[in-house]
Amino acid sequence: MTDAETVARAIDGDEVAQRVLYEAHYAAAFRLAYLLLRDACDAEEVVQDAFVYVFRNLRRYDSGRGSFWAWLRVVLVSRCRNKRRRRRLPLISLEILDAADASPADPQPASDPAGALEMRGVQRAVWEALQQVSPGARDALILRYYEGLPYAEIAAVLGCSADAARARVAHGKAQLRRLLTAPEGEVTCWRDGRLLLPSQGGGAEG
Repeated sequence: MTDAETVARAIDGDEVAQRVLYEAHYAAAFRLAYLLLRDACDAEEVVQDAFVYVFRNLRRYDSGRGSFWAWLRVVLVSRCRNKRRRRRLPLISLEILDAADASPADPQPASDPAGALEMRGVQRAVWEALQQVSPGARDALILRYYEGLPYAEIAAVLGCSADAARARVAHGKAQLRRLLTAPEGEVTCWRDGRLLLPSQGGGAEG
């Protein structure tokens, strides 16, 4: 059954269909909210608020304009940005993602523990640097490299043009490059000219 079919049943008051939608998208929603807010309690609150909104407004969903997750993601990011404006952000903790079984996939094979540990250290350095990137650029980086979205979809989520989305990503990468450059001038978190941001199943390039 597709999301559109499940939504149609949910609109008719099928509580099982609503639960199917919730269970299918909760983990991805929490992961994205946590990446943007860096606080587990706030992320959970925003996720629940976003689901309440979409379930109350299911008749507004248009499958011809995108998937249910794409619609939910727009609502979720908007609420995360509103929440973030109201409070000061704490430090990010990768352990929260680990505990939620939602940590970025380790690109190193299990047979190379030394390489896996090195990559883990690189990812941690990137996460810690992200907190110092300007909010607009950080959101664009997360959507581009973690969610793997094309610039057109980033633009739709952030409410800007595709060119503006591309510019935000470029600005964020420039900030990260400065933050992740070693004292000797060596950039340790880039490979083949690409930023080693964690992604799921292979992230976007460029």
